[in-house]
Amino acid sequence: MESRSLTYMKPLESIHQAVRGTDDGPGGEEELVPADAGVEDVCPSEIETVAELLEPFAEDKESVIPALQEIQEEYGYLPRFAMQLVAEHAGTSLAHVYGTASFYSQFYLEPRGEYTIKVCTGTACHVKGADEISAGFRDELDVDLEEVTDDGQFSISHVRCIGACSLAPAVMVGDQVHGNVTEEKITAIVDEYADGQREVGGQ
Repeated sequence: MESRSLTYMKPLESIHQAVRGTDDGPGGEEELVPADAGVEDVCPSEIETVAELLEPFAEDKESVIPALQEIQEEYGYLPRFAMQLVAEHAGTSLAHVYGTASFYSQFYLEPRGEYTIKVCTGTACHVKGADEISAGFRDELDVDLEEVTDDGQFSISHVRCIGACSLAPAVMVGDQVHGNVTEEKITAIVDEYADGQREVGGQ
């Protein structure tokens, strides 16, 4: 009997084609799925890894969200080839899976840094200078929002609220909240997580 991992290796060519095409997205609208420059580098072992992650999930659309959560737990984001395999497994289109992933803020469609600095932009933090704090982190790390530093350690994102209004302006790195952040504290916060190889300020 053919193994599930071998079954999943069959759609490799369809992965190459599907990430460049269009398909019917949620609600029946035609939706363009962005191309992934690295899709040609997908190897059988990666497909097998995702196939193993998908094995516990039912082969229907209800499995899409939990399957995406499992894949993101493994990779830290959702590779396009993995979303195609989710579509194959769930019997739906890549555009449906991509539309689901892009709708929910919990999912990341691009690689993330080892540490994501989440700058709270809720009302309390906004009033107390969240925009300036965000700009300070971007200058410190020499990246824009959602980009990853060259060393792969950091990325920066905005979040609605982290539940620390009394500590505004606040940021979260991993599970740790840093409150009453000032521009003078930014370097110290970054250095707390840096492995010592990064040259502060991009110098």
